[in-house]
Amino acid sequence: MYDRDALLAAVELRELADDLLGPAGANGRAQMWRCPNAQHAQTGRTPPVSIFTSRRGDQRWRCHGCGDGGTAIDLVLACRGGTARDAMTYLAERAGHRDQPEEWRPSTRPSRARSIPPAGCRDPEGLNRYVAECAERLWRPEGRGMRRWLTNERGLPRDVLVHNRVGADMGSRSQQRPEGMPRSMGIVLPVIHDGHAVYAQLRVPHPQPDRPRYLNPTSDLATNPRLSRLRPVEARHPEVVVTEGAIDALSATAAGYRAVAVLSAAYGDEAVAVALAKLPHPLVIAFDADDAGRTGADRLASLLEVRQRPPVVLDLGAGDLNDAMRHSDDWPMRMHHAVDSAMATSSATRGAAVSR
Repeated sequence: MYDRDALLAAVELRELADDLLGPAGANGRAQMWRCPNAQHAQTGRTPPVSIFTSRRGDQRWRCHGCGDGGTAIDLVLACRGGTARDAMTYLAERAGHRDQPEEWRPSTRPSRARSIPPAGCRDPEGLNRYVAECAERLWRPEGRGMRRWLTNERGLPRDVLVHNRVGADMGSRSQQRPEGMPRSMGIVLPVIHDGHAVYAQLRVPHPQPDRPRYLNPTSDLATNPRLSRLRPVEARHPEVVVTEGAIDALSATAAGYRAVAVLSAAYGDEAVAVALAKLPHPLVIAFDADDAGRTGADRLASLLEVRQRPPVVLDLGAGDLNDAMRHSDDWPMRMHHAVDSAMATSSATRGAAVSR
């Protein structure tokens, strides 16, 4: 294990930004860098990322366009991908730090009373309070706009939204948020584990062309769990549907399927495959019908096959799973027929391969 605080203190964030993002530009006297978020189309002349010192004395970065930001660890994750452990190893190699035994973890700051729970959330009480408040606010008068986007534009049933604690952050200053949660208006999509929220994404309903659709908390608050399990009100099928995001996963639950949403673009990540392979259910991959989605589905399927868990891959034809739901007159029946047909085709193909 690395001493996280000592590691961050040893990193000169501006030098790290120069290496990962390229040389800084100028905005008056301030240095600015490009945003590492691939979904953030940066059309302005001035780079949007600045580096500053927080009230606690930490070096931090923030994109003034899309809202992404955090510590050096978050910057490495945004630029290089991988896990938080990978990012810390990268920073340690730059700083000349060595991995320390588990029992020896000195800190440069006084220890806090709260500890990091197994799920990786540093403020579980604050996060769960935030998720509960936002879930209530979605059904109040002030949540009408967010509610209309979810139920009218996306066609998601109320009982599915309530069952999975989907909420609304109206972006107001009066909203109490745990430190590290994006300060923005959006749909709150929590990750629930053992009955408690351990992570939450914000889905911006109508983002500007140069802004991302999803906003994530910094690793200071919670580690991205990569996967989010969403539950139907009543499970009517044995399969688990794997999707690219929570909105598609909620669409699968509306048809009575258990669903797992992949929360990052690393669909072909081995850690994702390992976690999915442990699920005791047949796996159905329903990624978007575009080049990135097809490539990700093929990569994930190959990793699962190596682990003796060959999945079925749905061919959506066009769009995503939520598009298919919104254009269907009888969504549960259509989804059921699509999965059954794909399962039958996959079984026949495997049988033919074995008989050769």
